[in-house]
Amino acid sequence: MDHPVKRQAVPDPYEPDADAIIDACGGDPRQAVIALLGERDYLAGRVEALEGVVSWGYLRASSMKAQ
Repeated sequence: MDHPVKRQAVPDPYEPDADAIIDACGGDPRQAVIALLGERDYLAGRVEALEGVVSWGYLRASSMKAQ
């Protein structure tokens, strides 16, 4: 008789954080997704603002090194 080998599951490193976010949103996964989308938009805005203040000379030099 052939018995399947039970694989050891690798724990997901995001599981505790996901649980904490859902708990912070009252257990509502939909609200957790909405909160994460809002955070993503906020961080995208911060990146955009930082890109606006980075020296263009630095950007040109670093892009030339990549080529």
